[in-house]
Amino acid sequence: MTTDEIIRLAFQLGTAVAESDEVDRLKAIQMKLNQDKDAYDLLMRYQDARMKLDNKYQDGLLVTKAEEDHLRILEQQLTANSIINELIEAQESFNNLMQAVYFAMNQAISMNAGGCSDGCEGCGGGCS
Repeated sequence: MTTDEIIRLAFQLGTAVAESDEVDRLKAIQMKLNQDKDAYDLLMRYQDARMKLDNKYQDGLLVTKAEEDHLRILEQQLTANSIINELIEAQESFNNLMQAVYFAMNQAISMNAGGCSDGCEGCGGGCS
């Protein structure tokens, strides 16, 4: 199979993923989040606080208890927000889909590279 054929198949796979229920749900929740000012602002405040703390940790700077407490409070507010919970669930569902796609591709590569030459135990079974 040529590189062009592989790229064409990859594009078809990407199109199929883009048309999946998981992507549709994720986009719908993202739009819902963008329309809810409180949820959106909360998420932005959390990401900003998380980034600042991560940068301080990476730079070897002292992170105060107040900064950690602030982040913990924001995390509690995030978990109490229904839209953010929907977004997290939709993102996890999409991530699971992508992991399954990568797993299937790796299995196909392993089988074609002789990964099943010792029997189906080597690739997790399912050989036909």
